[in-house]
Amino acid sequence: MNRIETKTFEIVISNFTDKKIRILELAPGEGYLTQALIDEGYSNVEALDINPQRFEARGVKCHKGNLNEPMPFESDSFDLVISVEGIEHLENQYKFASELNRVLKENAHTIITTPNIINFASRIRFLMTGFYALAARPSSEFEKNWVIEHIYPLTFWQLRHILHTNGLFIRGIETDHIRKSSIVGLLFYPFTYLLTWKSLAKEGDPRQREKNKEIQKQIHTRAIYLGRTQIIFAEKRKNSYIRAT
Repeated sequence: MNRIETKTFEIVISNFTDKKIRILELAPGEGYLTQALIDEGYSNVEALDINPQRFEARGVKCHKGNLNEPMPFESDSFDLVISVEGIEHLENQYKFASELNRVLKENAHTIITTPNIINFASRIRFLMTGFYALAARPSSEFEKNWVIEHIYPLTFWQLRHILHTNGLFIRGIETDHIRKSSIVGLLFYPFTYLLTWKSLAKEGDPRQREKNKEIQKQIHTRAIYLGRTQIIFAEKRKNSYIRAT
């Protein structure tokens, strides 16, 4: 497994002692994480991938599916859905989150990982070039290969908005790796914290202003400020988000 899969695996075994829970891994590739879960004793694991012929985990069904489309599962089916480095490849990330909500049982969980484009080193890259780390150049306009390309990299607050407005509420934030090039950002930490606070405090809606206090703390955690990857652990709960009609 790579570092991201290893960290995701650690989150699973730390939070789910019941080895009979129903788990779904999305876009698992060859299935190294899926295989590790099976080897750990989780007995009810499935996968879904656009290229299931690449999947090699033993004794696990890999369904064929495209994450830009509805998943071929009934509602309220899974206790845990894992998506490692997938959401940044999708055309409609809000619909994807809505599908996650649909297939998860009430109070079930999801783990989503995606490149962290607002660590300090990535912020400096954007300042100098207009492009973020891990999205350092434009996607090709001549070949639509979105399995490989990061067509929609997400800041933390964008990912939070996608999840929270679809009833998936963040319980934990981790990373797989602290970027050495971001550590210099600790020298600027008081200034970025103050400037972010001043910006978020301008919110006119008092309800969102309270939420912005959470966002302020979250984007200044070690994982987001310095980490290479956002690893988000979220829970499905009823939400009160009001959509415009």
